[in-house]
Amino acid sequence: MKMTYDVVIIGAGLAGFSSALAAIKYNKKALIVAKGLGNFYSASGYIDFLGYYPANSKQPVPNPKISVKELIDKQPNHPYSLVGEDAINDAFSAFLQATNEMGLPYTGSMDENILMPSAAGALVPTSLYPKTANRKITEAKEVIVVGIKELADFYPVYAAHNLKRQLKCSIKPVWVTLGLKINRELNSYDIAIAMEKSEIKNSFINQLKSIVSKDSLVVVPAVLGVNAWQEVISDIEQGLECSVLEFPTLPPSVMGYRLAENLKDYLEFNGVDFIIGHPVTHVNYSQNACQEIGITTGSGRVKIINGDNFILATGGILSEGLFVYPHEIKETVFGLPVALVPQTTHEDFFDMEQVAISHAGVLTNTKLQPVKPGTQQVLYENIFVAGATLAGYDPFIEKSGNGVALASGYKAGLMAVAGREDGYNE
Repeated sequence: MKMTYDVVIIGAGLAGFSSALAAIKYNKKALIVAKGLGNFYSASGYIDFLGYYPANSKQPVPNPKISVKELIDKQPNHPYSLVGEDAINDAFSAFLQATNEMGLPYTGSMDENILMPSAAGALVPTSLYPKTANRKITEAKEVIVVGIKELADFYPVYAAHNLKRQLKCSIKPVWVTLGLKINRELNSYDIAIAMEKSEIKNSFINQLKSIVSKDSLVVVPAVLGVNAWQEVISDIEQGLECSVLEFPTLPPSVMGYRLAENLKDYLEFNGVDFIIGHPVTHVNYSQNACQEIGITTGSGRVKIINGDNFILATGGILSEGLFVYPHEIKETVFGLPVALVPQTTHEDFFDMEQVAISHAGVLTNTKLQPVKPGTQQVLYENIFVAGATLAGYDPFIEKSGNGVALASGYKAGLMAVAGREDGYNE
């Protein structure tokens, strides 16, 4: 039996989820199909719209809205230029509304990047973050960097040392132990589950009470609960009588997991179907449109999925949405042509603005339909491309990966379900 949907979204990352937000806005029947849940679950949980611009700048962008406007004027092939300011702003608003409705409220502004600490003690710019992380470390009078003995791969002395190079306030590293007697290495998810137990949480509080003051900002890895994080953070702040700021850890990232799981549950509650764990192995076209895709199940059978429109949000090279061969890069679902923008020469190989493989992806028009490189000829009318599969930008240097995923995913969804470029202005 064939399954039929208004829009079929291939990819279960932020771009795919954002496309689904647009689909439910128009009450369309949507399916997300993916071979796996991807790196969304191990990501920071922050939404970075534009951290550095130009790409070789060493100073963070203070106002993303202004810098995005400048980028759009100067780089017509950049995904933000194709998406446009209106769709970017509406994707921003739709995300904030969804996170509020699903019980994981985010905050932030396109008018300001704030600096958040990393696990290494670097200060990195971001635009959207959980309300529980709405603590400005740059305004703190005293920072207490807390390490947990049972947690692998975080060293508070190292993080504090790096923070001292960037902040003028008092910074003190401390260790606590949770008394977990488990004969294996624990990751951040394990610790976060344990922190939801009252005795573990209270032990954490009691070890810090004599160290902190009301002016302290307690900076701790994001391990303060998986499902009951708001309660855990609130209890710790009340117990210590000071503010607490979580920061993302090395994978698995609890902050990323919270966002991914809550957003997935929200989409399912609003009628979006999911098929996870099976790659797309079959595609059927009719002239310049895709009619159906097929996935191969564990039994080896091919399940056919019909769709009026299809959104390609499988990610870039790291997610294997693009696959690198010795002499070419291929898009792995529809076989769309991949462009290297710009072409690298030996002379400019180390130019941060000219790393071709980082800019590799599928070229599209402003409707995010794939086009033939060198022309604007639309290859398939009902396929739309979003996220890291797009050409023309470097998400790592720009620190724009999640912002591009959110904005392009949302616009691709609107193009698929509304069928016109002014749909996001309705």
